[in-house]
Amino acid sequence: MLFLMKSIVIFVFVSLLGFTIAFNCDGEPSSSEGKLLKKLFCYNYDKTERPVKNYSAAVNVTMNVHVQNYDLDERKSTLTAFVWMSTSWKDEYLTWDRMEYGIDKLIIESSEIWTPTIIPFNNYKSTEAACSNHRCEVNQLGMVLCIPPCQYEAFCVSNTANWPFDTQNCSLSLGTWVEDQEKIKINENTNITTNYIKVPHSEWKMISANAKQTLYDNDTYPTVEYTFLLERHIAIYGAILTPGFIMALLNMGILWMSCVSSERLYILCGTCFGHFDYLVYLYWRVPYHGVSVPKLLIFFRDSLLINVAILTFTIMLRHMRLSTGNSNSFFDKLAIKVASTNMGSILLQSERVDIASKEENDNHVESNADGDTVNLVVEATEVKTAENPKANCTRQALVVTFLDRILFVCCLLSYILMLFNLLPSEY
Repeated sequence: MLFLMKSIVIFVFVSLLGFTIAFNCDGEPSSSEGKLLKKLFCYNYDKTERPVKNYSAAVNVTMNVHVQNYDLDERKSTLTAFVWMSTSWKDEYLTWDRMEYGIDKLIIESSEIWTPTIIPFNNYKSTEAACSNHRCEVNQLGMVLCIPPCQYEAFCVSNTANWPFDTQNCSLSLGTWVEDQEKIKINENTNITTNYIKVPHSEWKMISANAKQTLYDNDTYPTVEYTFLLERHIAIYGAILTPGFIMALLNMGILWMSCVSSERLYILCGTCFGHFDYLVYLYWRVPYHGVSVPKLLIFFRDSLLINVAILTFTIMLRHMRLSTGNSNSFFDKLAIKVASTNMGSILLQSERVDIASKEENDNHVESNADGDTVNLVVEATEVKTAENPKANCTRQALVVTFLDRILFVCCLLSYILMLFNLLPSEY
């Protein structure tokens, strides 16, 4: 441990010593690099002034952002971008003759030369810690290139109504804080690239990244606004959403079971509790930001309401089916009329319709045996039907099945409208 501490101290001492020798303005350096550094920095160079000989001229600065990696915090609606910030400009005081020194470029600490004060205007954290200490490359023509690693945080806006098919639109503004356009001019060729992203994000994919130079109202300070468009990976959500849609399909399929079946009640009660649990699960999955409620939550909430409605109607139809009273309501007549058609006999179970028709025909035959009038036949039919509980049960079963099919059509139309509302608004 002591040896390690000594090694670190020696390394720091040698580094500082080399730095001091490189910028020793009192002695006469022996190397060509030392002589060049003394010529450039030991006479008239002032790192606090803009590197232009004509004070009225502006320094042209080119900014290029190379995104290396990124992370999105949905709760804070912030995008953390890890980038290489490439900044270049011309320093008119850092030029030399290559033939004289045999050197075409130098590596200089950024703290020893003038650098443009470019900071993020909407950074979530402190702007001073955005970029780490770095070195810059200076060539014989005075062109300075600095590529520090930086960490910026952009604020994002999302329409949570389309979750999980939502996108994040994030923006980051970089610009000068104290120098206006008359002192620093940002080149229009400023751009941003995402080609250096090697490890893709597990949940979000960066679709595009653009840079645009902007000037706000009554503001002469140059600003570059970077916009990032991210799209959520939805492959995993296919497995997450599958149970919810299965319960919605069960709501439709259960209507084809007999309303007097105990299994129908058990399944409806199970899907009702399943909808509750699934809504709670989605509540912890959906993002918390945004003012819009995700359409999927509304879809499964409405599916729960449909489930409760089916359960209520099942209990009512079950009671109606088991009753033995005679009824001549509008639905009774309409059900018999629909059952007389080919399609109706299929949808309303033709065997029951045939039994009901056969019993009604038998009533007509028995009433006409003594040659009475047509009116007496009708009266005899009604009396016979009232006296035959089996015929009443058959008719009740027919009416209940008819109401069940009406409920199925209503639920089907409701789910179709809900699915259309579920489509992303962009489409």
